[in-house]
Amino acid sequence: MLTVNSISGGGTSGYIYANYPADIDVFALCCIEDRNAGRDLDKKLVQMANDRLQKYCSHWPEFVATSEDPIILKTIFDLEQMVGREIIWVRGMGWETMLRIKRAIPNMDKRFCTTIMKMQAIFELLYMHFELPVKMRLGYRWDEMERANRLRETFKMSTHCEIYDDPEELKNPVMRKALTKHPKGFYYMHRWKDVLWRIGEFPLIEDKIIHYHIKEYWKDKGIPFPVDSNCQNCFWKDPQQLRKNFEANPPIMYWAAIQEEVMGNTFKEDNSLLEIRNMGIQLDFFFGTGSGCKAGFCTD
Repeated sequence: MLTVNSISGGGTSGYIYANYPADIDVFALCCIEDRNAGRDLDKKLVQMANDRLQKYCSHWPEFVATSEDPIILKTIFDLEQMVGREIIWVRGMGWETMLRIKRAIPNMDKRFCTTIMKMQAIFELLYMHFELPVKMRLGYRWDEMERANRLRETFKMSTHCEIYDDPEELKNPVMRKALTKHPKGFYYMHRWKDVLWRIGEFPLIEDKIIHYHIKEYWKDKGIPFPVDSNCQNCFWKDPQQLRKNFEANPPIMYWAAIQEEVMGNTFKEDNSLLEIRNMGIQLDFFFGTGSGCKAGFCTD
């Protein structure tokens, strides 16, 4: 069974990559399709990222911007240079496509973004190019071991469509209601199945590695980790952190605010991003804590 290191770009997953060699090291990049969100990106880094994504993700559009701190592009390249093992870059659909398909903004009630943009991208890589299931190492530390209990080892994948010329072919009214009409006049229904694709491994929990050990390991390595990891507009983040991100990465945050206006909904329950932008900054707030995404990948 192949071993896989899932690399998020934070210090914890980077520690696993550096200290626990695997058969496959993979990084999934969250992409924005609007070039304005990437106006400050280093053009050389963008080209380097596209060169990597071309190898396994040539079926997706050109990379032009990311919702993560842009520093992450340099982080992944520097990690690879330091350790000397190839990191495979993958991506899924961009934010705009995802919002259009789901007709919703990700929030505490609709937590689909990481599944679509990261988990599905990695699943498709392993399903199409390697052999399932794999042993997947995730960056869950000993001081957050409860996260390991939430790991899902199966993935719900679309297998095929069933075509019907007439909905009345189905005697079950519930199934008839589930049919979708195609513009050409026929009806279809997606079929899905749960695939066992990974067996979770948690070496940091087994070796009792906590946040202190991670910080000590990286303090003299010169790797530029993002101050605030994962998507800058993430609904898991505290409003104060989102407010700070308007200063750190304004093109991303203003892009996200526009998406709220377009979709008519907000990432946070109580405030829109534009309202958060107008908040004062708490000087005693502990910034740069990242986010603990419950989908099974994101961690600082």
